[in-house]
Amino acid sequence: MSVTGFWVVGVVSDGDVVRLRREFPGADCFGRQEPGPSGDLEWWSEEGALDSFFEPGPYGPVPTEQALRVQEVLAAMGSAEERHEADKEELLQLVPQCEGVGLFCASTRKGDPVAALHYGLGPEAAFRLPGRYGDFLVDAAGVRSALPGVEATLDLTPGRRSGVRERIRDWLGGMTDGAEHDLDDLVDGPLRVLRHAARHGFGAAGMTLWY
Repeated sequence: MSVTGFWVVGVVSDGDVVRLRREFPGADCFGRQEPGPSGDLEWWSEEGALDSFFEPGPYGPVPTEQALRVQEVLAAMGSAEERHEADKEELLQLVPQCEGVGLFCASTRKGDPVAALHYGLGPEAAFRLPGRYGDFLVDAAGVRSALPGVEATLDLTPGRRSGVRERIRDWLGGMTDGAEHDLDDLVDGPLRVLRHAARHGFGAAGMTLWY
């Protein structure tokens, strides 16, 4: 049976953020950022963080042991906690229901778009994103506080963008069933939503989902 990984980033009214944190047990710690990246990923930062972890193969990129190791650690970081499932179900009803300036959605069959973006950016940049591995819930003040770091991470120069796109393409080709994606949208979409939230005084939520 096939599964698809989703990443949803959308604006949420400040009032709904406050209500959710009050009414849903555990919502106040949903997507809470940890002090630093997982210790299991320290080796990635130290050993050629932007080196390719894939080798060319006859049918596309072939993952090395390093790629499989990164995938294992990222999957553990993104493991769904049952106590937050209700939070996500509620948040899915609160974010805009159509993609646009206030909503970004990426899906990858047999894969995880957040993992692809993390690998594309490299560990130092990826862990400047808000929350925990794609999951976050911040009020309007939190959006304004997080935005400079998100812009520094995702507002890429042309040369940097080219390298990130190539790494994302390798991940999708080697770690999924060859899923295609708008590579620029995976970088630009979350930034678009958070900028919109900051301009209009919204909070924002990010959710990793599997169906």
